[in-house]
This record gives sequence, C-alpha cells and structure tokens, in this order.
Amino acid sequence: MERWPPWLTLVLISVSTLCQDGKAQLQSALTIDWVKLTLLPNITVDHGTNVTLRCEAMVSHSYSQLIHTFTFMLGNNVIYSKNSSEAVVERSLAPARASNSGKYKCHVKVRNKQQSSNSQTLSVKGLPTPQLKVLPDVVYEGDEIVATCSAPEETGSLIFYFYNNDQDFTVSSSTNSVTISIEVKDRDNYLHCNYRLVMLSREVSNNSNTVKVIVQDYNITSSIRIRPDTNVVEGDRVYVSCSVSSFPQTDLEIFLIKNKLLYHSRASFTHSFDTTVNDSGKYVCKAEMGKVQKISTDILVVAELFSVPDLSMTPEQVFEGRSFSLSCWSSMISQQRINRTDVKYTLNKNEQPLKTGQIFKFTANQTTNGNYTCTAEAKGVNKTSKQLTIDVKVPVSTPVIRAVGEVIVKQPFQILCESMLGTLPITYTLLKSQSQLYRMTTTGPLRTALFNITSIYQKDEIHSFTCQAENGAGNREFSKVLTSAVIEPVSKPKLTLSPEDHTITEGKNVTFFCSVKEGTVPVTFRWYRKGNTQPLFTSYPSGTKGEHVVQSVSREFRGMYYCEASNDAKETKRSDDVSIAVNLAGWKKVVIAVICILILVLIVTILVLFLKKTAPPREATRKRKRAVELSAKSARPKSNDPMRMSLTLDIEDNTAFNSTPGVMGRNVWSEDVSDSENDEPSREKECEELRYTEMHPQQTVDDEKAPMQESVALNGEVQECTEGAKDEGASDSAVEYVQLNHSEPDPE
Repeated sequence: MERWPPWLTLVLISVSTLCQDGKAQLQSALTIDWVKLTLLPNITVDHGTNVTLRCEAMVSHSYSQLIHTFTFMLGNNVIYSKNSSEAVVERSLAPARASNSGKYKCHVKVRNKQQSSNSQTLSVKGLPTPQLKVLPDVVYEGDEIVATCSAPEETGSLIFYFYNNDQDFTVSSSTNSVTISIEVKDRDNYLHCNYRLVMLSREVSNNSNTVKVIVQDYNITSSIRIRPDTNVVEGDRVYVSCSVSSFPQTDLEIFLIKNKLLYHSRASFTHSFDTTVNDSGKYVCKAEMGKVQKISTDILVVAELFSVPDLSMTPEQVFEGRSFSLSCWSSMISQQRINRTDVKYTLNKNEQPLKTGQIFKFTANQTTNGNYTCTAEAKGVNKTSKQLTIDVKVPVSTPVIRAVGEVIVKQPFQILCESMLGTLPITYTLLKSQSQLYRMTTTGPLRTALFNITSIYQKDEIHSFTCQAENGAGNREFSKVLTSAVIEPVSKPKLTLSPEDHTITEGKNVTFFCSVKEGTVPVTFRWYRKGNTQPLFTSYPSGTKGEHVVQSVSREFRGMYYCEASNDAKETKRSDDVSIAVNLAGWKKVVIAVICILILVLIVTILVLFLKKTAPPREATRKRKRAVELSAKSARPKSNDPMRMSLTLDIEDNTAFNSTPGVMGRNVWSEDVSDSENDEPSREKECEELRYTEMHPQQTVDDEKAPMQESVALNGEVQECTEGAKDEGASDSAVEYVQLNHSEPDPE
C-alpha cells in the first residue's frame, strides 16, 4: 500500500485545524459590559500617600478563558500596561507625588473588543521641601561657588529658583536636581532655593535650607602718582607711576588707562611721555587678579604752549583769475615758555608741505584747487589746523532767457533763465521793466531757473522781461530782452455776406465773409448753420479774414447762420447770428402768375356755366319779350294811360324775375330791338313759334300764371306776324316807348 507524500499530509492537517477553529469561533462570542477605574484611597491626597489605581472590567463571553489587556493612561500618555486573565488589575503609586496629579483613564481590550473607563482626576497636594548644597562655603572676592538644589522625591519637569541676597537665578530641568555656578561679591552671602512643577504653574514648594557663604578679601591695594606735577605745559615730560602692594600670587596684572590702555605689566611700573594738551584728563591704575579689581586714579592738567593754528582765506570765495591769500597763525602763546617768533608755520597742500610762513598769496586757477592745512611747531610740539578746501569758482556767463512753450496773451506761461558757465550755486533774478519780479537760487544738478508768469495783456509786454545771474563773483550778468513770439487770441468775429442784402434770389451765388480785428495768424474760420454742430465749411486763410462761397443757393438755404474764429491760443469766439432769406427765381414767378391766371379763368368759366345751367331757357324769354312788344305796339297807349304804366311794371317784374347773365341790369326793350335789328331771320322763326303757341296755349311755359296783359300781347303779336313787317318802324318806336327808365318817346 502506497503512503501519501508528507506535504499532502501537512495540508490536510492544516485544513482540518482551520475548520475546527472556524467552528469554534462560530460557537463562541463575547461583549464588554463595562470598564471601571477607581482611585484609592481618594482622588485628593497629600504628597507621600500611597495611591492605588484599580481597573475592573465586566465581560460576558462563552469562552473557556479570556486574556484581558489593561492599559493605564495619564492624559494621553501610557503609564502602565498589563495582560491578565483576571478581570481586575491594580497599579500602585507609592508614594504619590505632585507630578502624579492629573486625569487617569483605564482602557481594556479583549480579543477584537475594547472599551475605556471614565476619566478620574487625581490631585496630590503639596511639594516636598528641596535641599540646597553649596561648595565651598568660604571663598575669596570674585570667586564662584557651586550650588545644587534637589527635590529627590519629585518627578517630572521642574523649574528651580536660587536666591543669593538680592540676586535670584532661574533654571529649568527635566530631572529633580540642578547645579549652577554663582559669583559672590558681597562679604556675607545667604543662599536658598525652591522649585515648582511645570504642570502646576501656580504651586511653589517651600524654601530649602539656607546656606551662608563667607567671602574673604585679597590683601592688595593699587596706587598712582604723576610727576613732576599734575599741572604742566605742553612739551613737558611727565612720569606716571602705578604700583601694587606685595602679593605672593603670580596671576596679578596692572593696567594704566586714560580713555584707552596706555601701559600693562604684571608688576609695578612707571610710564613717561611728552605732554600735549590732549593728554589732559583722568588716569586710572588698575590691579586685577582673577575677577578682583583694585583701582586708583589721578588727574593731569596740561596747559597749551600755543593754540591750534587757524587757516583762513581772503576773500572767502575764490574765482578764476583773481587773487586770494591764505594766513596761518595761533591766537594763544604761553609767554612764560616761548615767544611768537619761536612758532614756525608750514602750509600743506594735500598733506604735502608747500610753503613756510604765515601769509601765502595766490592767483586762482584750476590748479589751485585742493585741501590745505597749516602746521605750527615749537619746542617739539606740532599742531595742525583744520582742513580748508579750496575750489576755485567760475564766474557766471551771460544768461540766456527764453519762454517755455507758447506765450498767449492773458494766459499764464513760463520763462527759463540759464547761464551755461559758472560755479553753482547761481542766483537768478527775473526783471520786468528793470524791476525785480522773482528771485531763485539753483544749487544743481540743473543750472536753470524756471519762473511762472501769471499773464501779459499786450504782445509788446513780452519784451519787458530780462534775466540777471550771479554766483558771488562780485559781478552781475544780464540777459537780452525776451523776444519770444506771442499769440494773441482772436477778437469776436463778424459775419458778412456778398451781396450785402440778406435776401438772395434762388440760384444765385452767395459769399460768406468772417473776419476778426485782433488775433495772431493763422486763424481758423468755421461757418455754421444754427442748430447744426458740424460746420458747413472750414477755412485756413493766412490773414484775419476768411470767405466761403455757396454756389446756386436753393430755397432750403434760408435760415440763421454764424461763424467761429480760433487760432493757436485755443480760444474760440463766435459771431452774431445772421438771417438769410431766399427768394424764388424769375421764371418760377412767371410760372406761378400764369398758373394763377389760369386758375382764375377756370373759376370764372365754371361759374358762368353753372349760372347758365340754372337760368330759364333763352328762347322762352325772347318769346315773352316779343309778345309784350307787339301788345304795346298795337295798343300804343299814352304816357298817362294806366294800362301803359301797368304793362311797363309787369315787364320790369318779369325781367327781374327771369334775368340772365346776359341781360341783368339792362333795358329789356332796347335789347329786344337790338336783337330784332340784328337778326331778322330769327324774327320769322319767332312768329312761327307764336302761331304754334296760339294754337296750343296749354304747352307754353308759365301760361297759367301769365297776366292778362301778356295774353293780349301774344294775340297781337300773332296778328302782326300775319301782316308782315310793314309796321316795323312803329314797332321800334313802341319798344323804345316802353323802357325801364320810364322815358317817354316822342309822338309821331
């Protein structure tokens, strides 16, 4: 029988184990019910008390045995951790210190479950009293002592305080002990210390024990002596002795000091030197051993043998080509020691000897420039004057005057003055009509002066300005008069027309003229129609008058016009408005007259036609008139016959009633007579019509209304027509007889 390979057996065992563990896990469970932290004996204790931290956990589970992981924490720091099968673990703080104060918490973990207790605050009251140790307790002046302050029962970060008489020192430490070095200066020193916890910033421990330190003095003294006297004159030699009482130690040092270290030695010494006035002052002799110093002082007074010389120049300012002098002398000399002739003077230029003497004369030029000093010497004493710098100046040249920018009458402008040569500073004065107007000093870097002028009121006023320049050379330079161009603003323009009559015939040309009396050319002219912002035309003539020609003026050209004038003064003036009227052309007037006549003729024609249409027929009127004529002819009554008068009135009434445009206001009989004379054929036709009327009386117009006299006349007219025209002359007389003006014809 074959055996299985070893690796296969191992796999089967592992699988079996995993299955059993999984089954066991499915069958077992746990839950943490609570975790409790207890501080024993209390949450507030005195320092040195034994404190127990007790952590207890209640776990419900189905396991045969559990392992608990207990963790004790102070704040966020783990202070103790333990694994236990028990449900209770204790941690002892013996003894408890102030550093053990804080918030504690217990954390329990069982398998994959964990839980923390509530926080408990432990407060440990009081701090242990520190201990102070000082070594040595007897020292010499300037020595240091070593002081150690410790709190052996305390832990944590501590701050220690050391006190020595009125001195105090502060040192921080992460341990419960600290050591420092303190220099003692007083003869008797009393030291103590205390501390506090960093975490308890307000609570400080009790003071430690007090330690006394005794300081012993070194048996040394220093002394200083100045010989031959403490009051000497420059040039005298003095001796300064500095000594110290005997002292066996070899680390002693002696110093001689006056503002700076003069001499140094490890034993007593004497220092000598020739005095100057600068050697006056306080001298200090200092003996030093370690940090111990012994001092003694004395004062030396050194009088001047002669004063520091003064170097001066006459005159104070030097200009090219002019003479000047330098003088060197000392104002004070000690007459007890020397005479004035004993003092020798030397002039130095750029620290090199130049000449000897007291007065030095030169002619200024550019090579004269430099730094000068004067040295005075007597009995080995040398003194040097202050440095004098000579810079030969250049006189100013004739200044140039000019205007900056445009000069416009009644507007502000600027005037510039400049001298091309001359040493700064230069003072410029602007003159107007020889009177000072402005004054300005130029120190650089520009060499010009710029003056602001309010305005001028006339062009020629520009020539009244001149400029003066000076720089202390004693002379003044004047410029020429200012000759800058001046722009005069234009005056109010005047707009004129050609022809001068403002009424223009349509189709003609018109010329606009715009002129100014004052103003610098070139002048710009613009013509406008009132109400328009854009100009009609712009002209740039070379003079003070501009023109604009408008060709073939139309009726739309009438209106108000004006012009504007301006020049480089940038000030625009406007003329008064001018009104322009445009008449019709001649041929248009003729056309309009013809049209008007035609319209009148047309109106009259229409009126005549209308009246004719509304009047009675002309033939009927003729018939009635003729009947009346025939009746009057046959009857031929007298003028006083009432029948005649009645006929006359009836005819007048009918005439007025049947009047037409052709017979209104005229004599009826006269018209009929005229018609009978001029138209004999029509008369025959009328007779025929009368016969027809007599035969048909019902068809005549207005027969029913006609008076009886008219019927009689009609009958008579028919009779006359039958007889012929033989009685024509009598008929004419009868018609003349019956006239509307009632004139009576002569009897036959």
